[in-house]
Amino acid sequence: MSTPRPAMSPVDAQALEWQVVFWSGEVQEHEQQDFQIWLAADPLHEQAWARIQQFGQQMQLAPQEVASQVLQAGLSAQAVQRRRAILRSFLLLVCGGLGSYGVSRTPQWAAWNADYRTASGQRKELTLPDGTALALNTASSLNVQYSETQRSVVLLGGEVLISTASDPQIRHRPFVVQTPEGEVQALGTRFLVRHWPSKARVSVQVYEGAVELRPRHAGQRTRLQAGQQVLFSKQQSYTPEPANEQASAWQRGLLVAERWRLGDFLAEVARYRAGVLRCDPAVAGLMISGVYPLQDTDAILQSVSQALPVQVRMMTPYWVTVSASA
Repeated sequence: MSTPRPAMSPVDAQALEWQVVFWSGEVQEHEQQDFQIWLAADPLHEQAWARIQQFGQQMQLAPQEVASQVLQAGLSAQAVQRRRAILRSFLLLVCGGLGSYGVSRTPQWAAWNADYRTASGQRKELTLPDGTALALNTASSLNVQYSETQRSVVLLGGEVLISTASDPQIRHRPFVVQTPEGEVQALGTRFLVRHWPSKARVSVQVYEGAVELRPRHAGQRTRLQAGQQVLFSKQQSYTPEPANEQASAWQRGLLVAERWRLGDFLAEVARYRAGVLRCDPAVAGLMISGVYPLQDTDAILQSVSQALPVQVRMMTPYWVTVSASA
C-alpha cells in the first residue's frame, strides 16, 4: 500500500517559485540567468525542478493559454506580478495543500503515489511474482493487485508493454489490465497498452496471442488477435487495424517516425523530456520520418532543425519552442 508523501520541502518550494516565473507571461534575461545559477548550485535543485516538472505533467498543469502568453512581450510589470500571484496561489494549492481540498483523491495524485511509476524520459522493466514481464514507458504509472481469483494491473497513466506468464497457481487466475476507459484481458499474450488522456481513449497493440477488450460503459466485448491494434473508449471499441510493431520501439530506446506530422512528432518527443516543448502551428503540418535515440531529446531537436526549415528556440532547457526558420 502506498504511503502519503511528506509536505513540500523548501527546495521544492523554490522550484515551484521558478515554475511560477516561467508560466507568468514574461521572463526577463536576468531571471533566466538567475534560474541557471540556482539550478547548477546544488544537485538537489535539479532534482526538485525535475519533480515539479513531472508533477505538472501528471496533473496537467501547463494550460496552453498560459504557455502561449509566455512568448508574448510587452506585458506591464504590474500585470506580470498579478499573474504570478495568481499562479503562485494555484500551484501552492495543488502542490502543497493536497491533503486538504481532496486533491489526493484525484486520478493524477493516485498516479503520483502508484506502486510503480516512471519520470519523463525514464523507462523501467520489472517482473511480477508470476513471471509476467512489464516494461513501463516514460511518465507512466500503475498499481499491481494480485488476489486469489485475479491478477490485475491498474494502468493509471502512460504506457506499458506486457508479456504475460502462465499462472503458477493451480486455480487459474485471469490476467486483466484495468484502465480509465475499460479492461483488457490477456489470453496468453504480448501486448502494448497506452492511455491517451487528451482523447479519453486507450490504444492496444497485440503482438502475440490475443486479448479481450471490455469498454467500461458498453456491453460489447472485442477480441483482438496478434497483429491487430485498436482504440477504445468507455463507450465503444473502434475498428481494428494492423498492429504497428514500431510502437514499442521505445523499449529499445528508439522513436520511429514514418511520415508523421511535425506537431505529432514533437508531442511524442515531449513525453520524454521535462518542461514544455511547443510547436508553432505554422510548421505543425510539416512531415518528418526517421529513427531517433530517446536518450538525448536535445539531439533529436537538433536533427529536426537540420532536416526541416524550422528553428529551435530554448528560453531555458525546460522551455523550448519549434517555429519556422527566420
